[in-house]
Amino acid sequence: MEQILLSKKHRQLLHNVYCPTVEQTIAICEVELEQLEEGQINYLEVPFDQFEQVIAHFNNTDYIKQGAFTYQQVRHIAEAGNIHHLTMNEQGMICFLEETIGMSTALSFAQSKWNGAEREDAVENAVLTGLSIIGESFAEEIIEQQIQFATMSEQIELDEGMLGAIKKNGTKAVVKRMAGSATKKAAYSSIAAKKAITLLNANVVTGAIVTGVMSSVDIVRTIKGQMSPAQLFKNVSKTAASVAGSIGGLIVGGGIGFTIPNVSTAVISLIGGIIGLILGSVVATKLAKKLLDLIIKDDAAKMVEIFNEQLADLSEQYLLNERELQQVLHDFNEIYNMPQEFREMFATNNRAAFARGMIEKELDRIVRQRMYLQVPTNQELYKMIERFV
Repeated sequence: MEQILLSKKHRQLLHNVYCPTVEQTIAICEVELEQLEEGQINYLEVPFDQFEQVIAHFNNTDYIKQGAFTYQQVRHIAEAGNIHHLTMNEQGMICFLEETIGMSTALSFAQSKWNGAEREDAVENAVLTGLSIIGESFAEEIIEQQIQFATMSEQIELDEGMLGAIKKNGTKAVVKRMAGSATKKAAYSSIAAKKAITLLNANVVTGAIVTGVMSSVDIVRTIKGQMSPAQLFKNVSKTAASVAGSIGGLIVGGGIGFTIPNVSTAVISLIGGIIGLILGSVVATKLAKKLLDLIIKDDAAKMVEIFNEQLADLSEQYLLNERELQQVLHDFNEIYNMPQEFREMFATNNRAAFARGMIEKELDRIVRQRMYLQVPTNQELYKMIERFV
C-alpha cells in the first residue's frame, strides 16, 4: 500500500536526561549536544529542579528544556514500577524508552490517571504538558509521525482536506500549519486557562498541571488537621502525669510516715512511700500535672512538628493525591502506635531521619498500589492535537 512519506528522515526529537546530580546531568547533556548533526534539532529534557544549574553551564540553552517534575518525583514513580518502559539503573539514572513524547508528557498522563481522570482528560493533560515544555516542535513531531506511518488504506482518519493539502503543499508545510494552529489555540483556550498554566513557558511548568495533585498548602493543612500533638498524646500526657504524681506522692507520703511512733526509720519510710504512691495517684494533678504536662506537650509538639514537616515534603515528592494522603494519615493513626513511635523518635540522634525513614516505608507501599499504565499512543496524542487545530 502507498505510504505518505515525510520530506525528511524521521528523527528522535527528545532525549530525557534524568540523573541524581546536576553534574551527571550536565555530563550527559554535553555528550548529546556534541553528537548533534548540522541543522539537527534535538531537545534535552532535564529535571525541573536541576534546570537552572544545567543551563548556567552552557552557552546555547535553546536545546535544553525544563521538565515538569523534579528528579525525586520521577525517581519515586520509577521505583514503584507501574509505568511501562520507565526504568532506573543502579546509578540512579532514569530512562523512559518511549522518548518521543518525553518524560514529563508520559508522567503527566500517568499522574492524571492515578488521580482519577478519564483517559481522554489524561491524554489532554499529557499534550498540554508536552506543548508547555517544548512548544510547537512537540506538536510537529506528533503530527509528522502520524502522517508518516499512516497508509492510504489504513487512514488514521486523515480527512480529505488534509490529504488534499499534503498533495498540494507538501507534508512539511501542512505539519507546520497544523502544529502552529494547535499550539496557539491550546495556549489561549479556556481548557488551558482552567488548568491555570502558562503554555510555552517552561520556567513556570510544574507537576501542578496534573489533575488532582495537591498544593503544598493543602498538604500541610490536611496533615495538621489529622496529625496533631493534642490528638496523638492526649492519653500519654494523662499517664505521665499520673506516674509523676505518684513519684511526688512518694516524697510527700514519706513525710507522713515519720509521724508514726515506735517504728524504725526504714519501716516508716517504706510505709510512707506506699501511702505516698496511693496519694500521688489520686492527687496527681495537684502534685505534678502542670509541670509534667508542660514537658510532655512540648516534647510531643516538637516530634509531631518534625514528623509533619517530613510528611509534607515527602507527600509532594511522591505526588500524592488527596485520597492517597488520607490513606497514609489513616494508617499512621490507626495501625501505628504513634505515641510509641514518637517516644523512640525523641530518643534518637537524628529525629528527622527517623521520621523520614518511617514515612518513606509507608509511602512506598501506597504508590505501588497505583494502577499499571501504558502511556498514550502517538495516535491518541494526535487526536488530541487535532482538537486544538
